[in-house]
Amino acid sequence: MENEKALDGLIERELSENGYYASNTLGRSMQPLFKTHRDMVIIERVQGELKKYDVALYKDSHSRYVLHRVIAVRDGYYVMRGDNNFFRETVKKDAVIGVLVAYRNKNRRHSVNELHYKIYSRFWHYIYPFRVFFRKTRMALSRVKAKMRK
Repeated sequence: MENEKALDGLIERELSENGYYASNTLGRSMQPLFKTHRDMVIIERVQGELKKYDVALYKDSHSRYVLHRVIAVRDGYYVMRGDNNFFRETVKKDAVIGVLVAYRNKNRRHSVNELHYKIYSRFWHYIYPFRVFFRKTRMALSRVKAKMRK
């Protein structure tokens, strides 16, 4: 998301008045799906409980807007993770202010109801253990390479 101070309260007002909010993305936590400043997300007001694989907009404990994927639904909270992150976070259900309904990627509009999006979100979630393994392997190899240079 863009400048945090300028957005403070704006997103909630837009969701309340218009029922949706559209913005360019900022950050790397949802890569490869979203690229900073290139892609746009369309967020709607939350109506009921979110489901696994939904992408939720919420404010974190530092009052920053965060857009991450629901990986589990629990009593009173969601377990979230950015597509490009390797850690989980718990978010109280009442902290969620919106849900992704569509996005513009490479100048094409997509709905979260499209088959390719549903396949992507599930596939990316299921390969998480492999991504962790490859990341740890890459980090270990980088350390070995750095030691060999010394």
